[in-house]
Amino acid sequence: MDIAYDWGLDEPANPVADRAGEAAGLTPEQLPEVRELTARGWQLAPDAPLYAFLPAVWPRKLRTWVPDRATSYDTCYEQDPKTHTVLPTQTRVAGPAEIDEDHDWTLARVGITGRPRGRLWLLKPPHGYDSVDALLDEVWQRAQQQGIEATMNEPFVELTARTVRNDTATP
Repeated sequence: MDIAYDWGLDEPANPVADRAGEAAGLTPEQLPEVRELTARGWQLAPDAPLYAFLPAVWPRKLRTWVPDRATSYDTCYEQDPKTHTVLPTQTRVAGPAEIDEDHDWTLARVGITGRPRGRLWLLKPPHGYDSVDALLDEVWQRAQQQGIEATMNEPFVELTARTVRNDTATP
């Protein structure tokens, strides 16, 4: 991969994490430290596997993290093979190790390694964007224009990194 990535292994957690209270049963959005940071303009990084690389290509001054104390849930869906009807789902508490392993496997496919575990990343949009979602919409639009598949692949990661860094050069 031509793009450099940085997991900020030397970056300490945001100081608001020191004041964190009880977290039992709370989702990331409900954690007191996340609520405080979002009130200050930070946005939780997307938790979709497609964007597991995002903090590593985001500028340091526009990212922070807190320890992941949230409760994660995993929902299983079953489908009747004959009728294709979705059968009742089962939701269970998912351990952080399961989620971390899934993200690590996905990232390794594009050569990104060393992802620190147990972090909730918060981002601020770079200059010219109102939100992280607005930037990601721009990435999708550019990917379509350039014929880049919007999946976890090197060209998509590089396009995202260039967009975040406001580097308009094409690969």
